[in-house]
Formats: sequence, C-alpha cells, structure tokens
Amino acid sequence: MSVPPTHQPSPRPSSVSGTDSHALRLPAEDVSVPRVRHAMDRWLGRRGATADLREQAALVLSELVTNAVKHTDSAWIVCAVSYCPYDGVRLEVHDDDTSSRAPQRRAPNAEKESGRGLHIVEALAECWGVTVSPVTRGSAVWARLQS
Repeated sequence: MSVPPTHQPSPRPSSVSGTDSHALRLPAEDVSVPRVRHAMDRWLGRRGATADLREQAALVLSELVTNAVKHTDSAWIVCAVSYCPYDGVRLEVHDDDTSSRAPQRRAPNAEKESGRGLHIVEALAECWGVTVSPVTRGSAVWARLQS
C-alpha cells in the first residue's frame, strides 16, 4: 500500500510505554460513527484531556470512521485512541478491507457533502498516515493531535 507523499510516516508505534489506550470493535455502519465519537470523548474526558483537544479528536475520529464505513468493503472496524498528557492523542481506525486502497483526498465541491474529510484531518492533526493494520487484514489510518 502506498502512502501519498504529503503524509509523514508514523513517528512511533501506537503502543507507547506510559501511554493510556482504549479500543472498540464496531460494525462498519453509519451508526458506529456517533457511538465511537461519544465513547472516545468520554474516555478522553476521564483522563483529563482538555475540551478543545477532545473536540478536535472527536471531529478527526468521525472523519476517519466515516471514511472506513463509506469507502471500504469492511464488515467491521476497530477504533483506538491513546492519550498521554505530554504528547497528545493518537487516533487509529483499522478496517478489514483487503483491497489495499489508501484514502484519497478529493476536491471539495460546494454542491456535495462529501470530499472534505481528509482536508479536515490534515488541518487538525499534527500528522496522519496509513499503515497495514496489525489488528485486521486491512489498513490502519491514524492521526496524531498535540495537547
């Protein structure tokens, strides 16, 4: 799977020592988007993440989950979040689509609702990228947000 050149490689694995993490396995359906967004927001809130960081994480996670639901042939997804007060939040969405299709930025169109997701991710995340998922048979799209 190729990663577009504007993306940075993952700066470190998601299982960093001293970092608290949480994951959910959900069906790859539209109803999973608000479920994971609210679950991760509550989880980050209990760890003391600021309201601004939680809001940004919820928006980025919503976009990544929506992309996995809409643009892959996945039956299920795994959403993970890790948090360290000094390093920020790392979000991951793992799909089970084996087609090796990397997410593609689309040109936003005023008449269409879609096409803005990865632009939002790029605007809010310090960095993001795509790797082969160690959890599923598909891809893991990740994003890191600073505290």
